[in-house]
Amino acid sequence: MPFRVLVVGGAGGMGRWCASLFKSVGFDVSISSRRDASGVARSLGVRMSRPEDAGAFDIIVLSVPIDAIEKVASQLAPGMKPGSLLMDLSSLKKKPVESMLRHAPPGVEVIGAHPLFGPDSDGRGRTLVLVPTGRSERWFSVIRGLFKDAGFNVLEATAEQHDENMAVVQGLTHFMYVAMGRALEKSRVDLDEASAFRTPVYGITRELLGRVLAQSPELYALIQSSEHAGELRRTYIEACEELALELDAGDIDGFIRDFRSARRYYGDTEGAKKRSERILQNEMEPRLSIMDAVGKERAFDVGGKAVYGIVKETGAESFVLEAQEGQLTLKYEDVSPISGKALEALKAGMEPFISRDIMVKMPIGADPSVLKWVLSKIDGVRCVDFEATDAPESDFLLCRFAISVPASQSEDVLQRVLKTVWSLGLEVK
Repeated sequence: MPFRVLVVGGAGGMGRWCASLFKSVGFDVSISSRRDASGVARSLGVRMSRPEDAGAFDIIVLSVPIDAIEKVASQLAPGMKPGSLLMDLSSLKKKPVESMLRHAPPGVEVIGAHPLFGPDSDGRGRTLVLVPTGRSERWFSVIRGLFKDAGFNVLEATAEQHDENMAVVQGLTHFMYVAMGRALEKSRVDLDEASAFRTPVYGITRELLGRVLAQSPELYALIQSSEHAGELRRTYIEACEELALELDAGDIDGFIRDFRSARRYYGDTEGAKKRSERILQNEMEPRLSIMDAVGKERAFDVGGKAVYGIVKETGAESFVLEAQEGQLTLKYEDVSPISGKALEALKAGMEPFISRDIMVKMPIGADPSVLKWVLSKIDGVRCVDFEATDAPESDFLLCRFAISVPASQSEDVLQRVLKTVWSLGLEVK
């Protein structure tokens, strides 16, 4: 008999992700929400339930804002049955775990969880933190095994260890970008004009800034509420003031000294430079291939629709394609190139195949051709090619696999490919 699961806040992004995951492993899933979530429940294929029915469930997951954990736990936990599990998905762990332990009656176990990714990603291949407590003996191995079997990298930590590291990974990082955004706003910088002068580092930094500013300000404010984030934030401001005073006073030697000190503390800056160069190269390769194709016929996938024509001209952000439906101005980031064979199929009125690339980390001595054969047997995969690239770790081989899949089924087929790779114990980079 499958476990019965209630996801409180199941209409939100992470709540939907969690409900879908538990449903995919065969659990009987229900969601609850402060608003009408019947449409969400239907789309997920799960039930609607009331928080008052807490005693009917084996697992209750709190997918609510950090500052609501205390109130929701106090309302739900006392009604839970002995032997059941209460867990959360908060970005902080110390106070939420304490709240759950305080309100859960004896016999109810408590585990903290934090997916280190957003709800727009299914998360497989990414890291999920689990925080065991003194009351998680029965359920911890079950939950850890569930996430590992689903393809997650499960990291076990104490609540204190989690929050200390999140102060760096989220708290300081978010604060730096929001402060940068406010500085640009206060300076009235023309971002479009500045982008015309962009360096590779600025190009990545601006996109990451936009990514942070696209998130929930309420959530990011709550992440800043931890004592560890506050301490690190004050240290960061102190470091900014120190560097600014040196530069304002013309103390170039002092700035250089602090720069070199930070570099020594960081450690492997040369490795970071190589890894970031790979990111830049991967970002530029598709754009450069289009720039080299002026005057040639090419096909592209644009939001799931295949188009083809002659590349007429290219610019810094977009290019012009002379297609059957007229001239199309397309942004580089909005298109995926379609192979030459797929172009011929498209012109012949057949469904085109597009190439989806994945990078797989393989042990030294492994034969990539074996994985190529396995992937070629997956339903929907037309053909598979691969090439080995230099890996930052000498004990591993990085292989880029180019997989031809039907354009209309590319996401579904890619998920089957990824699930196959993960089931073999391999890591997708």
